[in-house]
Amino acid sequence: MPELTTTRTFPTPLDEMLRRSQLVDTRNALWPSEDELVDAEAAVRAQLIEGFLAASATFDQVAIDGALAEARTYDLANPDSPPVLDELAAIRDHSAVAA
Repeated sequence: MPELTTTRTFPTPLDEMLRRSQLVDTRNALWPSEDELVDAEAAVRAQLIEGFLAASATFDQVAIDGALAEARTYDLANPDSPPVLDELAAIRDHSAVAA
């Protein structure tokens, strides 16, 4: 009967370093880049402003209040970025002066 023996090999330091670098590369690939974050942030802000303008064009106070509430929620969730409510107020003030 053949003898059952198991030989165990351990990775060399170079193999372990390569394995860890692959893990780091995989983790980094899962996170968006800074440019992608900035683009996504700009898209959300533009969507909030677009929603406010659309609600304002219909003169529907409930829709306007809803758009302002969304902007307020966004501002509370992102205290480090400039407030969207300030931009909406500037748009409203400019519209009032133009009218």
